[in-house]
Amino acid sequence: MKTQFKVIGFDLDGTLVNSLPDLALSVNSALADFDLPQAPEELVLTWIGNGAPVLIARALEWAKVQTGKDFSDAEMEQVKERFNVYYAENLCNVSRLYPNVKETLETLKARGYTLAVVTNKPTRHVQPVLAAFGIDHLFSEMLGGQSLPAIKPHPGPLYYLCGKFGVEPRQVLFVGDSRNDILAAHSAGCPAVGLTYGYNYNIPIAESNPDWVFDDFAKLLEIL
Repeated sequence: MKTQFKVIGFDLDGTLVNSLPDLALSVNSALADFDLPQAPEELVLTWIGNGAPVLIARALEWAKVQTGKDFSDAEMEQVKERFNVYYAENLCNVSRLYPNVKETLETLKARGYTLAVVTNKPTRHVQPVLAAFGIDHLFSEMLGGQSLPAIKPHPGPLYYLCGKFGVEPRQVLFVGDSRNDILAAHSAGCPAVGLTYGYNYNIPIAESNPDWVFDDFAKLLEIL
């Protein structure tokens, strides 16, 4: 099937990789270092999607409600740094690729599509996570939270892909699991696929009005 698309961009956490268990472990390890309460995994899920600084800010906001303790900017930075240390040690202890991800990516690459990752995850963690699952070689670009001046939902990363690969926005398909992914894609003029199984603050991804909604990663092959 011929399509208009030449470049396919993917979010990472909640789209390619179920990283929630390791993220929750790392958040709680950082909180424990400061004698703060442990957050249930299902709550940490609602904090994911806007990068590590926002993840930790949300965790400390919750901890403040639990303990009544105020946190200075310096303390917030200390917790964030501890999180980064723990997450670097626990990138893929219990994280797993979602079903059909690797096989579908390999098929798309073999069909000649240019593949890219655009995530708000700290840049230094992006390639190691992809390498741990043996899929880093499939991507021609891997953008993280510090790669560019703006992160999703800003359209900047999608514009960057257009410029780097010399394509129009309509030729870039973006695949993600949260409203930030859909907002970034549509703001840049790129069509978007919303996946139902990821981390979208417990809000159905269909409410963000992606062009397609799939519950199985392999269904990408039906439109590509």
